[in-house]
Amino acid sequence: MEGVLKCLILGICSGGVYALIALGYVIIYKATRVFPFSQAAVLLIGAYVMYQCLIVAHLPIAVSVFISLAAGAVAGLIIERLCMRPLIGQPILAPIVVTLGLMLLIRGVCLAIWGGDVYGYGEHFLPGGSWQVGFLNIPQIQIYALVIAMAVVGLLLLFFNKTNTGLAMRVTHEDHLMAQNLGINVRRVFQYTWVLACLVGVIAGMLLGNIQGVGLDLDANGLIAIAAALFGGLESIGGAIIAGLTVGILQLFTIGYVARFLPGETTMMVPFVFLLLILLFKPYGLFGLVRIERL
Repeated sequence: MEGVLKCLILGICSGGVYALIALGYVIIYKATRVFPFSQAAVLLIGAYVMYQCLIVAHLPIAVSVFISLAAGAVAGLIIERLCMRPLIGQPILAPIVVTLGLMLLIRGVCLAIWGGDVYGYGEHFLPGGSWQVGFLNIPQIQIYALVIAMAVVGLLLLFFNKTNTGLAMRVTHEDHLMAQNLGINVRRVFQYTWVLACLVGVIAGMLLGNIQGVGLDLDANGLIAIAAALFGGLESIGGAIIAGLTVGILQLFTIGYVARFLPGETTMMVPFVFLLLILLFKPYGLFGLVRIERL
C-alpha cells in the first residue's frame, strides 16, 4: 500500500510538469497548426541558462529566473520571426521539418557551450529534503515542482480567459480568417503564441533541471510530453493537463512495478505504447476536435 501511494503521489508530481510541457505544444498547435518539435529543446534553454546564472554567475534566484525567462522570450521571438514567419502559406511539412532542425540546433549549441556533463542546482533553487507524511517519505522538491507547475497552468487559464490578448489568441486559435475580420493582428498573435510557449518550456526546464540535473537528456521529457499532448488532444488545454498527469502516474508505476521485469529504458516506452492504444480508438486524442471533411 505504501508503494502504491508513493508512486501515485510522485506520478502526479511528475505529471504536473509533463502537463506544463504539453501545454506548450498545444498552445502553438492551436494557433499555427504546426507541431513544434523544437519545444522539447526549449527545456534545455531554461535549465542551462538558470544553471549559468544561479551557479556559475552566483546571481540571486529572482534575477536568475528573470534572465532565464527573458532568454525563453527572446528564443520565442527569434523562432517565430526568423524561422516560422517566412514559412506561412508553405506546405505543412516545411515548418515541421524546421522545428526538428531547431531542436537539433538548440541541442548542439548547448553541447558546444556546456559540454555533455550533468550539472545541478543543489539547494540553490528548490529546497531538498523530504516530508514525512504518516508512513510516506515525500521529496519536497517534487511537491514544490508540482505546485509551481500547477500555478503556471492556472495563470495561463486566467490569461486566456480574462485578458484581451488572451481572448484574441483564443479567437485566432478558432479561425484565422474570422480573427482578421475582427481586426486582430494574426501575425502578432502568432508571435505571442511562440513567446508564451517558450516561456512555459523554460519554466518546465528549470524545474526539471533541479529535479533530474541539468544535461542534454532533459529533452527526453519533452518527447514524453508529446505523448501527453497527443493523448489529450492537440486542441485541448484541459486534455493536456489530464493527459500529462496520467502519463506521469503511468511512468511512476512502471518504474515501481514493471521496469524490473523488462530490459532497457522501459519508462520511456510506456507513454508511447499507451498513446498508441488510445489513438487506435480515439485518433484525435481523448479531448481533441474531430474534423469531418466532405468531398
